[in-house]
Amino acid sequence: MVTRDEAEEVLRTVFADPGLSRTRARDELVPDPDPAVSSIGHQVLGILHRDVGETDTALTHLRTALRLARRVDIEREADVRATLGGSLIYAGRTRDGLEQLDRAAEQSTGLALARVLVRRAMMLSFRMERFEDGAADLRRALAILDASDDDIWRARALQLEGLTRVGLGDIAAARRAFDESMAIHTALAMPMDVAVGVHNQGWLAFLEGDLPRALERYAEASDRYAALDRTNVDLVYDRCSAYLAAGMPADALDVVEQALVARPLLEVEQADLLLATAEAALAAGDPDRARSAADRACRLFRTQGRHQHWIRAEMMAVWARAESADPPQRLFARATALVDLAREGRAVELPEALLLAARTGRRAHSSEAEALVAALLDEAATFRRSTRGTTRVLGWLATAERRRLAGDAGGVLRACERGLAALDEHRATLGSQELRALSSAHGAELAELGTRTALASGGARRLLRWSERWRASSLTIPSAFDQHDPETTADLAALRAQHRRIAEAKAEGAPTDRLQARAARLEESVRQRMFHLRGSGAAPQSLDVAELLSALADDDTVLVELTEVDGHLHALVAGQGRVRHLAVGEASAASAAVDFALFALRGAARGRRSQLEMAGARLQRALLGSALDHVGESRVVVSGTSALQGVPWGLVPGLAERPVTSTPSARLWLRARQSSAEADRRVLLVGPGLASGGAEVPAVAAHDPSAEVLDGAAATVEASLAALDGAALAHVAAHGHFREDSPLFSSLVMADGPLLVHDLQRLARPPHRVVLSACESGEMAPVGAQELLGLSAALLSMGTAGIVSSLGEVDDAATVEVMVALHDSLRRGRGLGEAMLAAREVAAGDQVLAATAASFTVLGV
Repeated sequence: MVTRDEAEEVLRTVFADPGLSRTRARDELVPDPDPAVSSIGHQVLGILHRDVGETDTALTHLRTALRLARRVDIEREADVRATLGGSLIYAGRTRDGLEQLDRAAEQSTGLALARVLVRRAMMLSFRMERFEDGAADLRRALAILDASDDDIWRARALQLEGLTRVGLGDIAAARRAFDESMAIHTALAMPMDVAVGVHNQGWLAFLEGDLPRALERYAEASDRYAALDRTNVDLVYDRCSAYLAAGMPADALDVVEQALVARPLLEVEQADLLLATAEAALAAGDPDRARSAADRACRLFRTQGRHQHWIRAEMMAVWARAESADPPQRLFARATALVDLAREGRAVELPEALLLAARTGRRAHSSEAEALVAALLDEAATFRRSTRGTTRVLGWLATAERRRLAGDAGGVLRACERGLAALDEHRATLGSQELRALSSAHGAELAELGTRTALASGGARRLLRWSERWRASSLTIPSAFDQHDPETTADLAALRAQHRRIAEAKAEGAPTDRLQARAARLEESVRQRMFHLRGSGAAPQSLDVAELLSALADDDTVLVELTEVDGHLHALVAGQGRVRHLAVGEASAASAAVDFALFALRGAARGRRSQLEMAGARLQRALLGSALDHVGESRVVVSGTSALQGVPWGLVPGLAERPVTSTPSARLWLRARQSSAEADRRVLLVGPGLASGGAEVPAVAAHDPSAEVLDGAAATVEASLAALDGAALAHVAAHGHFREDSPLFSSLVMADGPLLVHDLQRLARPPHRVVLSACESGEMAPVGAQELLGLSAALLSMGTAGIVSSLGEVDDAATVEVMVALHDSLRRGRGLGEAMLAAREVAAGDQVLAATAASFTVLGV
């Protein structure tokens, strides 16, 4: 026999061990002849079935519990009624649920009343966004609980107090409540509630704009829930929001899609996940999917009485229709109605709704719409003074758009600059290079508007500055080299071992599915942990055009920077004390010319007849136009757009016979020319023993007896990293693998497995200059807005001044001759541009040699 007090304790601690609570309720409490004990057993089972989405079963148990409770006493009846009320609201029956909660409150006194009030506040605040009403219930409940010894319900009330305080905009009070609740749950050893507490810490960090901490706390909460075999939909939604804030819609969609199939969902959970799906799909460029999910979420939220969530879903529905070019007049009316509701409800989405309405209004093309658009932008512009960085960005975007309508080009540029500066502050907090690059997408609209305005207003210097403003800026932010924790280092070692096993299995013809899955899990573990790194706090500096021109003059160099505006390519030629602006042509024609050139180089490297001269002439015409008419006899450094980085510039007729280098941005070129090899003058040659090729290592070593050689089995990852640290010149003859799906897992194959980009981040001092002689070693992936990721990008970000790498397949024997010529020139004190020119001169006259030399490019100085 179980006493009522013992049964009440099972109910009170139901979440401490859900599995044990279920077993005891089913086997001990429900069969008990005492209606009080049996009622409690059914109530426990109702709660547990509800929380895994088995709504009908939950309601059946709770109605049975209520029927039994009526035979006991009014206190037992009120407690069950409160649980039934909350469960009905979870099931989407909001009116019925509130009626049950109100009746429970009327029937209760003392500690029982406090418990009912906490549950009603949960529904009012957390599910219905009636925060003031929820706060009132919590004040009454805590007044009772503070004088009691019921720490469990006091901790629950404090946790809910934190959620309610966030809804009321008092973050400091929310943190105090969350911290006190977490301390109680930790002391009571209640793992489920501790997981919720960690989740809440992440949510607060996200609200305050601390994305690395938010992702770290969310990851820990996810691990804690997983250990309890639970899926928390609120955490799924919050992680999705964090990924979207980081510019990672694919990751956001992945998190949501996993949750959709994890277990049966309550209607309130379905609505939340549909909203998350809509947001992620819209960010991923799938407006049709976003529209469908948002419409379904709107219907559910309206039925559930969740007004604030409905506003968010309605905004996604309007946004998806705007992307699909729905009739503008009808859409504008819907968008302005949304603004009215957001304003009335003080929704955090108001600035986004105002900008969305203004955007749809501009397409309506009527004098009435024009006046409304101006008013909408004026209101949205007031948010530029928000304490939250991402909201300030929206305010400055609205300010820029308003200045554009007024014809104030200077005002547009000032507003765009202020908005991008706010984003710079945010990105400076991010330690992950991937996060910094992807989060640049949030500034794309401001950067594009600024560049477009600079182009229209004239002035080549102004256009150059704006071309640079958002270009590869994540590479100029100092990285945190020393932040690898033991877990990340261990995962990287395990990943290396896993790749060896995969290679062995492939060689033996054995299946690799499980090995590949394990490698993918290790990669994701490393990637997620990198997201938790904190940035240095340093923001990138804007380009000083006068400083650039002075440096170019000192080096007898001319910069040709390419920028794309609305599908058209423009060249900015900086040098000889001035900047010229030249229109080039369609950006699509430039991309096609690059593709043709790389195709021609691949054919020539294989010994086939190729139209290299035609490919080079086409490159010059499509990418540079008449720009080379203004460079004289100077050296040339080219800064292409993020889509035009992998260009074989040595194939261009006007560049083939002069030193030419490339750079992701003029700011990176300035930084690179100021760096030096310090006291370490070592030349390092690494050759881990390629199955074919790599013969240049002994050939180069034969000409340079002082070079340090690390080859064969000795060229392990750890030995190579130790040798690379601080080297003046490092030549690595190792197979390279570029990962377009995850560029920071691109690798060089060493004797014991892959050396990853993440491994390089462990270097205290990156090598001053690097030569990567393997095929396709110079590939970089354009991501975010004008950002780049990959092996070369990582080295530049860390401080490497210059990199020689291949853009395509190269002939092994020809590579030996090209590399020997390159190193001979470097030993004579020439720069990488001059050394690569010397290699092209040696290769002239032989198609395979010439194609091989043209396939290598110099990045940096």
